[in-house]
Amino acid sequence: MSRAETDYAARVCAELVTAGGGDTIAAQALRHVSETTWNALVERHRGRGCEALANLARALLDGKKSLHGMFGSVVGRLLAALGRPRIEQAFARELVTRVPLPFGQEVALAARGLQAAGIFVCFTGGAVMGDCACLQDLLAHEGRAQFENLLKGALHDWAELPARMYDDAIAPGFHQL
Repeated sequence: MSRAETDYAARVCAELVTAGGGDTIAAQALRHVSETTWNALVERHRGRGCEALANLARALLDGKKSLHGMFGSVVGRLLAALGRPRIEQAFARELVTRVPLPFGQEVALAARGLQAAGIFVCFTGGAVMGDCACLQDLLAHEGRAQFENLLKGALHDWAELPARMYDDAIAPGFHQL
């Protein structure tokens, strides 16, 4: 990502937030998560960045094989935390790893929502936008036009984000207008 792209993206973010877009993005986020969760995300990540959000969003978008393993590990760790026997942990981990996951509009929506939230949190938290992991990832993997599409989409119904972003996660090779 070039310095010019980063500077451009920071200007677009500033214009968006100044024009009331920050409140609109928050309202869209609140359609998908509780107010408590949103407020905690914003407060806890101020000045800390969004690397975890960017990493999860990229994993979702790439559809990496590791996503199944990640869900399996989470399930295994959850069962371990609940004190369940190792055979139950192993069974659940393996089952979750092998069962098809819903790769589609919902996964793309989650990934794009994570990116939009990460950019919002970084910008409103006073982070140096060149250090915003969600912004860097979006510009590096998808370019300036997709960055603009994400921000414009974040001001509208988030359910439309995957189509606005032309995510192949909807259906490979299919692009809605």
